[in-house]
Amino acid sequence: MPMTMKPKFCKGIVIAHGKSELLLAEHIKSNLHLPIEIYAQSNGKTSIQIDSLMTVLGNNIFKNKKVFGQKYIVEEEKGVLKNFSLMPIMDLDDASEDRKQKYISKEMFKKHWLNSYIIPIWNNSNLDEVLLDLKLINKLPNNKEKGRVYRGLFPTNKGESDKQQVENLMKMFEKSNKTNMEVFIKKCLDSL
Repeated sequence: MPMTMKPKFCKGIVIAHGKSELLLAEHIKSNLHLPIEIYAQSNGKTSIQIDSLMTVLGNNIFKNKKVFGQKYIVEEEKGVLKNFSLMPIMDLDDASEDRKQKYISKEMFKKHWLNSYIIPIWNNSNLDEVLLDLKLINKLPNNKEKGRVYRGLFPTNKGESDKQQVENLMKMFEKSNKTNMEVFIKKCLDSL
């Protein structure tokens, strides 16, 4: 009898604000060997702002369940997505107070079909400031330095999975009140 392979379901999608968030998400994905996808504009070179997030969610990929299902294989039961989260990782420094609150509270997503799967991840004011606050970097990198600094801090793992490294990173982020990044990391760890 031929052996059938179970499909590898996508457990989550990260929408990365920019290059720093993209490299962090790739680091976690590679260390945990997770079946998640990372969506970024121009490989993180063009940032996605909170104010443009609904435009991204209205694009061809996220517009509706049918189009979404053609791009991603997500486990479903009776029409409901299972074991799946959509996690935008956004900086708060480029949005008004009203937009920040609507993002954090999920109010801005209430009419989108993926609303119940969205977990807003935020950095106040940005990921650089959070990492400086946690003393993971000793100065704010300029735009030219960011790629090198973050690749060193969050290298892509091409070998065995390293759950301990990700758990240590989660514990670091738990120490800061300038982010809820630990929510993203815990969700990734819980999906193993």
